[in-house]
Amino acid sequence: MGIHNHIDHINNVINQDIADCAFVNTVQELESKVNVNDQTAYIQADAFTDNPYQLLGQIVEIRKVNDKCPSRVNVQNIQFEFCVDTISGFKIDVESKMSKPVLRSSIIADKELCVKAGFLNFLGAQLDDKSSFSLIVIDQAKGLVDFQHSSWQSAVTAWKAQNQEKINDPDICYIYAITGFVQKNIIRKRYSRFEASGRGGAYGINLQGKLFTSTEDYSLDIVFGLTPAIIKRPAREIEAKAMREDYIPDAEELAFFALGSGSQIQKRIERTV
Repeated sequence: MGIHNHIDHINNVINQDIADCAFVNTVQELESKVNVNDQTAYIQADAFTDNPYQLLGQIVEIRKVNDKCPSRVNVQNIQFEFCVDTISGFKIDVESKMSKPVLRSSIIADKELCVKAGFLNFLGAQLDDKSSFSLIVIDQAKGLVDFQHSSWQSAVTAWKAQNQEKINDPDICYIYAITGFVQKNIIRKRYSRFEASGRGGAYGINLQGKLFTSTEDYSLDIVFGLTPAIIKRPAREIEAKAMREDYIPDAEELAFFALGSGSQIQKRIERTV
């Protein structure tokens, strides 16, 4: 009884004396504040942090599961694989590069938000019902293939000629090429709900009327948001969907690609673009 009264007293004090009460953001607020969306795959690729432009031209395959390609009614257990053979020899749109980093926003994320938002799902396993992250999101770099330059079409044609076995493989449903990226740096600190029996924290926040404290230092995560082009579709869709020269995917194909959020590229492919 005494312990609970002690905790209630502390929560009452912070609500009276600390004017700024933070709230966990919704998915919609997250997308608006940090400029993310549900049609982009957000991955971790530590090997590319020195030169993120090498992400451009990376190849992603989606294969059949239980002898079926993914569809609107069958999107479970999608096999999202990065390919060793990449597209190279194209120009990068110099106008797409950032001259300096851009501070997006600071947000509060709990376990539920991390699970719902592909952008943050890699953090969900680090939280429980009594903890949250305070996050600062910065756009550090971005790049885009120059679709207007003839080198892009030539590079795709050359890749397809050298990888006909993948184009003809019926078990490979979709082949995507990474044509754009944004590098988002996430500075985070983990806070836990105050418990009288727990260890005190040096810093505290008023989160939805409750005291949350932290003994952790800030840490940095790097996430890459990837934009794809579509190189191959399932055979049943080829006649229904004309393949444009810029290989822009439709909404369904973008949705399949976005399910790759949380994937990792482990091995760096050395090449020049």
